[in-house]
Amino acid sequence: IKAKEGVRFDSFIWPAMLMALDIPLPKKLYGHGWLLFDNDKMSKSKGNVIDPRAISDLYGSDSVRYILLKDGPIRDDSNYSSKGFLTSMNSDLVNDLGNLVSRTVAMIEQSFAGEIPPRGAVTAEDQELISMAETLVARITEKVDAMKLPDALAEIFALVGRANKYIDETKPWILQKNEADKYRLSAVLYNLAETIRFVAVNLPPFLTKCPDKIFE
Repeated sequence: IKAKEGVRFDSFIWPAMLMALDIPLPKKLYGHGWLLFDNDKMSKSKGNVIDPRAISDLYGSDSVRYILLKDGPIRDDSNYSSKGFLTSMNSDLVNDLGNLVSRTVAMIEQSFAGEIPPRGAVTAEDQELISMAETLVARITEKVDAMKLPDALAEIFALVGRANKYIDETKPWILQKNEADKYRLSAVLYNLAETIRFVAVNLPPFLTKCPDKIFE
């Protein structure tokens, strides 16, 4: 994988040198776009250089990895802005994923003493979430094989979004109030915990620290 300005060298000159030396040629070459800052090329003279280490110190390296992977298509230029970074971090990582994990764990602690409950019967209300989780790996694999990394990451967060919608649909906080609904509550919280497991298992190629925190 090379930046687009290096494609000429790596697709013409470098293969010619390899051929002259009778060395096997690379089978594929990917040229990726530039990382722009507020829709402008990075330049010291313009003062728009951003140190990723400083951002990582403030917000964590996974936040930096997430925004670069989410908005960094291989074939096109991608744009970084501080506003966009904070918006995506708060919306996707903190609100969507963070709240999904914290709400599910809290309800399991409250109702089942911190032990993941039995699965229980699967109903029509559960089926879409279960199907999305069980087909997640295939969808990610298809996107990664096509070098569509932002789309692969989006598949994981689509499952996160569906799990949050599932909470709104099943209303486990209401099920908690009635002992007669505990069997159904068990199934709902199991499905949420299992969905989070699918998310955490598939995140490490993209985010390196967040999955460990989820499993903990």
